[in-house]
Formats: sequence, structure tokens, C-alpha cells
Amino acid sequence: MAQVSKNARTGSSTQRFYCSCGGEIKMKTIFENSKVRTIAECEKCKRVERRPSDFK
Repeated sequence: MAQVSKNARTGSSTQRFYCSCGGEIKMKTIFENSKVRTIAECEKCKRVERRPSDFK
């Protein structure tokens, strides 16, 4: 059987993060003070952190 090259493989997965309250965490980009920042915000409790791993 022929091998499939690593570039020809199709399969992508998205990682989902969840807050301890049960809400899903969404990444958002904010432009303030002439800088672009990304933040993670819980949809349910509106908690804001720098990255999704900070919710644990």
C-alpha cells in the first residue's frame, strides 16, 4: 500500500476550551493604546484572562 504524504493529509481539529463555570472560552482581539492584544473571554460568566489556560 502506498504511503500518503504528510502534506496531503486532510484533517484538522479545533481545540475548545471551557471555563470552570461551564461556558465556552472565545478568543478576542482588542486594539487599545496603539497595540493589538488578544484576550480570552468566557461566554457565560464574562470572565477575561490573557490566555485560555489561565482559566484553570
